[in-house]
Amino acid sequence: MPPVTLPGTEEHVLHTPAGEYRLWLAIPAAPPPPGGHPVITLLDANAGFGLVTDIARASALRAGVTGIPPAVVAGLAYPGDAPFHRARRMLDYTPGPPAAEPAPHPTGGRDAFLAALRGPVAGRIAERCAVDPARRVLVGHSLAGFLALDILAHDAEAFAGFVAISPSVWWNPARLAFARRPAPPRVAIAVGQYEQGLTPWETPSAATADRRERRAMVDHARDAAVRLEGAGYPVQFHCAEGETHGSVMAVALGRALRFVMGS
Repeated sequence: MPPVTLPGTEEHVLHTPAGEYRLWLAIPAAPPPPGGHPVITLLDANAGFGLVTDIARASALRAGVTGIPPAVVAGLAYPGDAPFHRARRMLDYTPGPPAAEPAPHPTGGRDAFLAALRGPVAGRIAERCAVDPARRVLVGHSLAGFLALDILAHDAEAFAGFVAISPSVWWNPARLAFARRPAPPRVAIAVGQYEQGLTPWETPSAATADRRERRAMVDHARDAAVRLEGAGYPVQFHCAEGETHGSVMAVALGRALRFVMGS
């Protein structure tokens, strides 16, 4: 049987100093506005490109109601079919080893990866369609969510909006010091209710409960939002009731995009 494909999408193979990537683009069928389309740059696209593309397209059909305009979805994926490429993402999404846990793979490729995002990735997107550089949004989940906040803290001008879902702030909380800015970008942070403890339906595990308590995903995410708000950033924080680390992305994304892409 032939594979099912997403209409209006295309793949580009990019070779960068940080490594090889697949850039998946979903380009709106409607002509771009005078300033160009907004761009939603999605990390871990192997796992989430279909979900984000469907949410963006369905929302754009009634943009006046959803608050989400037609936008290019630019998903950065790794070669292969695995949903998560743990070694590559641990290198790309981190400035160095974690603060309090051993790392099973090499770390510290954050600057090279950001250079790829700002250079070859942004350049190829601009070649394919008219985009508005002042309306670029970065979306990351888990360790990619930590990277989104890390870029916000150290290179905020790289994007106009940031969505950090279940950010792994525990990796290095001290990195996330947010300076006041004349025109700070919009930031949406979301986390699932059960990311800091066991769910009522899973098999009890003392090791899992201890790890979740130690990483304090909910507390760290809420604290980051409070500190951003205190520094003058427009912030939306959402703790999704009944959701877990694996389920919160689908629940939180529409609300987050509406906030960061709003006027």
